[in-house]
Amino acid sequence: MSRFPKRALKATETFFPPVLARFLADLETTKTTEDVWDLIVGLSTAYGLPIVDYVYATDYRNWERAQFIRTTLPGEWLEEVQKRPLIRHTSVFRMHGCVHLTPVVIGSEFLPEIEPVSDDKRDHIMIGDAMGLKSGLAIPLRMGDPGQAGLIAFGGPHRRDKFLSMLPEIGWVLHSAALSAHARYTELFKLEFIGRNQLTPKHKELIQLVGQGLMDKEIAHILGITFSAVRQRLVAVQAKTGTRNRAELAALAQRVGLIDDPMLRTHEDDLTIFITTGDGTSGTELRRPTPGTEAAE
Repeated sequence: MSRFPKRALKATETFFPPVLARFLADLETTKTTEDVWDLIVGLSTAYGLPIVDYVYATDYRNWERAQFIRTTLPGEWLEEVQKRPLIRHTSVFRMHGCVHLTPVVIGSEFLPEIEPVSDDKRDHIMIGDAMGLKSGLAIPLRMGDPGQAGLIAFGGPHRRDKFLSMLPEIGWVLHSAALSAHARYTELFKLEFIGRNQLTPKHKELIQLVGQGLMDKEIAHILGITFSAVRQRLVAVQAKTGTRNRAELAALAQRVGLIDDPMLRTHEDDLTIFITTGDGTSGTELRRPTPGTEAAE
């Protein structure tokens, strides 16, 4: 039995492909990145595409580095790639996904359409071929932060004609599913930071206070500990998180949701902070006075 609670779809939600509607409804219930990954792989496998490759880079200008890679390919794939480091530069992610938003077909079955094909690029494609990736679809992904990009590829052993006949049915389903899954995965990935780095409630509290711009003496007063204890705790937190200074700790506090995003204005008496209408009107939507309020004043 699926571990994802099944909710009944409303009538207005049933005008889309049932597979996509069910995927998105299940995605709502995910609590961990592992849940999201299992859903992605399950969807791909249901379409006869057992290979899923998911890469995400926080600075795609450095082609050698990725924030994370999740793949159903065996470990031999990484061993083959590591034998020829420059081959990473020929990946679909680096050559297409970091520059464009259009999905592309991939795999050895589409070699005639892939250009340019250097020796490294051909070798890269054939490594995938040897592991069962003959045809597939690669979908570029984006997040809100500059320099960040991702890509999810779905693939399998299908011949060219067979795969092309499948695309009209599965192409936009996989595209929509990938975009939503990526948004959910990266959201949970941030939330899991605390657990991944084994931060205690005291560490979390300290990060939050640093994020609020408080200095060590102020933090010591709030926590009821000595100045030196604050310094020791800061050193421990920086070691666990990999941050190098207070500025990075403050940025981390915002990234994991411990403090508000400074780019998003807080609400006061306004209902909508920024509003632009079709006739060119722009401004802020203010709350209307409750009837009788003005008279009382």
